[in-house]
Amino acid sequence: MDSAATDAVDYDKATAVVRSRIYGLLAAGFRQMSEEHFQQLSEHYVSSWKEVVGFLAADEGQLLPLVDSLSEALKAGNYSDLYDEYNSLFLSFGRTFVTPYEMERMKDTPQHSLTSQAELADVAGFYGAFGLDTSASVPERVDHISTELEFMHVMALKEAAALEEGDPEHLEIVRHGQQKFMTDHLGRWVNRFTDAVVAVGDTGSFYYTLAKILSIWIEIDNSLLFDNEQ
Repeated sequence: MDSAATDAVDYDKATAVVRSRIYGLLAAGFRQMSEEHFQQLSEHYVSSWKEVVGFLAADEGQLLPLVDSLSEALKAGNYSDLYDEYNSLFLSFGRTFVTPYEMERMKDTPQHSLTSQAELADVAGFYGAFGLDTSASVPERVDHISTELEFMHVMALKEAAALEEGDPEHLEIVRHGQQKFMTDHLGRWVNRFTDAVVAVGDTGSFYYTLAKILSIWIEIDNSLLFDNEQ
């Protein structure tokens, strides 16, 4: 492999690692709140975001102010504040309920009730095909926003591994899997979800800010994912 090809592989591998880290951070941010989880967010979350945003170059200007807002939200609040904010937004008894589930978010078509179980099975099928054991790693329903983001985290990491190993067949499989999952699942509802959180959330609050980051990131990642087809 000549130096230009090596540089291209190294760039693609670094991009996949950054993508994986960002999806992992987003998945962690939307996970149900507990005292242990709040402690982890307070200690490492913002610094981890600042590390990965620095790799995004042209997009850093969009995301860094929002990462600073996340920092302020974590400093200003405590576990009880984020616990209450999460419950108010994402649990069905919340005063400003925004469903964090794909199947619930897509309930606007007459045929939905006939297809939702098949679509849930399809989501679970993606996880099983690529070795994500949601029962062990993510304590949420398979179509919860955090679970779908966790899947993209795992898939981007698999892409980086395929590049490291020089395995073009596996690379094609994991890239196609990400594109297919984005088209069939995460990409079709995530903007509805983020728009709803921003519409009802308090400006500058943790989940309001995280939803804005997710919205920007999905647009960025769609260009990265589907540029690979060219």
